[in-house]
Amino acid sequence: MTSQSHLCPVRRFARTLVLAAALPIAVAPRAPAETIDLVFRPPEMAPQDVCIARPPDEETVALWSAWDGGALPEMDSDFVRRDLKRLQQIDPRRWYGTIDAMIDRLAERDPKFAGRNALLTRIQAMEDAGRYEELRSRRLVMELARMEGSDSPRIQNALSRFYRDGIGVERDRARANELLIAAGYGGNADALLALSKMTAEGRAPEGWDVPVDLAVTMAFGSLVGELNSTICDRTSRIAREYHNGEVVTHDAGLAHDWYRFTADLGDDYAAWKVVEYHMQAEGFEKDNDVLLDYLTQASDGGLSYAQIELGRLYEAGSLVERDLDHALDLYEAAASGGGRPGLTRVALFLEEYKAQYPDKQAERIDALTAISEMNDAPGWVFTRLAQNVLETRGRWAGEAEAMALLEEASARGDLDGITRLATMLIARRQSPEEFERAVGMLSRSVSVYGGVTPSKRLAAAFMCQAADSPRLEEAAYWSDTEEATASANIEIPAARLIALTPEDNPQEIAIIQSQALYGRPSSLASWLKYLDYADFADDEMRAFWQDYSERYSDVLNALAKLELQLASNREQRLAAFDMLRREYQQSGAPAALELAQALLDYEAVGDDTTREEILALLREPAEAGIGAAIQLIANLDADAEHRQRIYDEYAQVIADNGDFDALVFAAPYVEGDTRDLYLSRAAGVMRCDYKHAMSMAQLSNTLGDDAEVSHWLDIAEHLTGQNAWAMRGLAEMKMDAGGPDAAAEAHALLERAFALGDESAARELFELALMQDAPTYDPDRAVAMIADARDADEWEMLSSYLSRYRGADAAVKERIEAMLDMPDLYRTAAANGDIYSMRAYGQYLQDTAENGAMLAESTDWLRKAAEGGDTTAMAEYGEALAFGIGIEANPAEAVAWLEKAAAGGSRKATEITALIRLSEES
Repeated sequence: MTSQSHLCPVRRFARTLVLAAALPIAVAPRAPAETIDLVFRPPEMAPQDVCIARPPDEETVALWSAWDGGALPEMDSDFVRRDLKRLQQIDPRRWYGTIDAMIDRLAERDPKFAGRNALLTRIQAMEDAGRYEELRSRRLVMELARMEGSDSPRIQNALSRFYRDGIGVERDRARANELLIAAGYGGNADALLALSKMTAEGRAPEGWDVPVDLAVTMAFGSLVGELNSTICDRTSRIAREYHNGEVVTHDAGLAHDWYRFTADLGDDYAAWKVVEYHMQAEGFEKDNDVLLDYLTQASDGGLSYAQIELGRLYEAGSLVERDLDHALDLYEAAASGGGRPGLTRVALFLEEYKAQYPDKQAERIDALTAISEMNDAPGWVFTRLAQNVLETRGRWAGEAEAMALLEEASARGDLDGITRLATMLIARRQSPEEFERAVGMLSRSVSVYGGVTPSKRLAAAFMCQAADSPRLEEAAYWSDTEEATASANIEIPAARLIALTPEDNPQEIAIIQSQALYGRPSSLASWLKYLDYADFADDEMRAFWQDYSERYSDVLNALAKLELQLASNREQRLAAFDMLRREYQQSGAPAALELAQALLDYEAVGDDTTREEILALLREPAEAGIGAAIQLIANLDADAEHRQRIYDEYAQVIADNGDFDALVFAAPYVEGDTRDLYLSRAAGVMRCDYKHAMSMAQLSNTLGDDAEVSHWLDIAEHLTGQNAWAMRGLAEMKMDAGGPDAAAEAHALLERAFALGDESAARELFELALMQDAPTYDPDRAVAMIADARDADEWEMLSSYLSRYRGADAAVKERIEAMLDMPDLYRTAAANGDIYSMRAYGQYLQDTAENGAMLAESTDWLRKAAEGGDTTAMAEYGEALAFGIGIEANPAEAVAWLEKAAAGGSRKATEITALIRLSEES
């Protein structure tokens, strides 16, 4: 019995030796390492489809999930065994019941599989599923050892492992070695490789003395075997041995060559392995043509990860011509089986190219929904689904549904979802507990995830949104945290931006470039514009950043704003308008608003555009709840009835989706609980800056709520920073709301603004000095300010003082006139050629004229100022011509001057023109 069992393996071993001798082999001298340096190359063979193609896992799972355990599907037995093996690899525990039934049905149908093959397959399935106790209790391994044909090398090799590891039987190392040696002499490749590894490590079992180099050669030769449908599994094994480097020395080139040989025989998975080698390019020279050929093969074979990778190439235009449609087709193919990677690419691609595929957004949402239903769904999916709810239903109408989705995103650790949920909790302003929960979420985001946006949100929450805001200490802490990361957006006026130099402004330039790299639209626009003027920038650098900017939305919008700031003529403004029109075509509502606002700001109505075009531009953002657009439509006509009609038209839009400006616009038109709700929402979503705090103060003033006026002015004062114009605006608002009682606070703000160089603040201080019933009344200060302007030859400033002096109370004027020679001041200022002083002197003479000569002189000064371009003087001179004040009446010339003044914004000129025409008609 023993001699017979050894005789057959020797004969088999000899046959294997003959086969291996036909293959290209080179063995290098052995090194003392535990691997051998063996060069075993694949044979030369023309590509041909020989192997059984394995379907994508999604198809395999779908097929066997639907199987009821009865008759096998109409497919070849080899295909059933292929799927059985793959299910075992995917999840042996989950699929054990199905695999067990597949073994039974296949044994009934295929005599070649029945018996020892079926039993061995069942044992391996139980082992992989971890059913060791059941395997031992059923004594299946012992049954396999007793079966006829158990002396086949494959069965001997399997039994060897079972005895060595004690799987289903008592551990028996001697029996294991005996079986392994028999399998090795029988030419079993697995046994030969196992014995070779043991030999290389100095653990060769007694009775095995085949040189390791020869044994590995025989193993590889056995794996190549005959050219049949299973050859790809065998040659892939050779590739893996060279890749893993456990028996033969790791050789990336040979591993690649064997995978390529296998791919050429029709194995799409081997084609993907070829792609991976060329992507990593370790151990041999990368060849992009080869990479693309085998990537296409793997993709055509239905491998979702290959379809995704090829799609990325078409999306980016790398190695192939850019083709977004083909990229999407590939992503959709990868997603067709319901796999997460494919669905993810479809969702993100359609998000990135929303403008190019507006009719496919439902498909994007379907993909996100499918991912969200998976057990391990990532948080970002729920965040995007929440965004979709808010976009489609409205920020208020969809609030509850969106927040439920954001709770899921937050639970899964998505930073964006956490930030959005916390922001919505703060915006609701329902309770102190909810506010503190939101603060805790944002604080953890900063400490755990290192988020910058949460720091900004926290600073805003404590300054503007907390019930007891402003909480200055906490707001300052989080504001400092944001600034410490150099992450706060840097906003630089266009004229100063293009004047920056690396020598004088290195930090500002570095921050703009860093933020541009992060994809912030305003920073990208600033960097692009800066490069247009930077000496160090060349065409290649500008082209790179131009291409990079096209990945992000809203850059054209921001760039157009800079162009408008720099525009010095009509052609440059039209070029900026064209940028905004292109952005509008890509982005829709927000860009439409920017374009309409720019057209109005630069008085382009009637110049290459019309009022109707502006209205058309504004309707889309207005219908999206963008309040600035609604307000612009309302402002196109000044009467109250028109504004009421505009509110009525957009009332439901504002209720469902109104932003800060929309809520501020609507608040005066609603009452009771609805007004309280709108005010709370406005405070909750406002951008916490000076401008928006002042808007809340102005709204509260309109509604007659003095406590809220004071509250928001207090917040606004903490947000002025070192902005002189903000200090001046705050002072004016305090005076408007509080009257003379607020003069002292306004005075302090104006003094700060004046110290920062704001000349307009000086004019306001002069007015406060003339205010007789205010604590700031100081005629001596007013006199000193006039004298300082005169002595410094600041004629424009002097003119503004004198104009304000004209409107002062008689008692105040009397005191000042006692200290200054006012006629001489007016005359001196006018004689120095300042048009505003000319107008002021003319008005002064008109007010004090005692005879016709003085009246004529006053009108002549008004004429000079009007001819110099002063709009107010045009209106005054036109009035003099109309009514013959100090000059012979001339209605025609009067109308000409009055129309010029009206075009410059003078309401007085418009009213006088109407009176003249009415008089002519009568």
